[in-house]
Amino acid sequence: MTQIKEVIRYLESVAPKSYAESYDNPGLIVGDADADVTGVLVSLDCTEAVVEEAIARNCNLIVSHHPIVFKGLKKLTGANYVERTVIKAIRNNVALFATHTNLDSVTGGVNSRLAEKIGPPPKPGWKSCCLLT
Repeated sequence: MTQIKEVIRYLESVAPKSYAESYDNPGLIVGDADADVTGVLVSLDCTEAVVEEAIARNCNLIVSHHPIVFKGLKKLTGANYVERTVIKAIRNNVALFATHTNLDSVTGGVNSRLAEKIGPPPKPGWKSCCLLT
């Protein structure tokens, strides 16, 4: 059976942690890298609802773009959604992995895909911009 660390190894081969910004927190945030993978749930953000969905679908690994823990946690009391999400994941043996600015920065990653959609600047010397309404 595939272990979580094998999935991590693959994801980090696609988007190495060395590509992440210094303020970011990519990688395994919660969980046992030696555990066998029962299923993987992919999400933009990791929230309590995402952890609940992972549990319902028998997924013990969540790969999110945004890390649930961005700054260090000083307490795990369930006082806010970050703490509650981490506690729920730990209690249910769900590993949390994030690939954020490293996936943004890699060739073919998030920023490359956005640039493809936006396209080149309309005239030489103009900066590209995109307004979403």
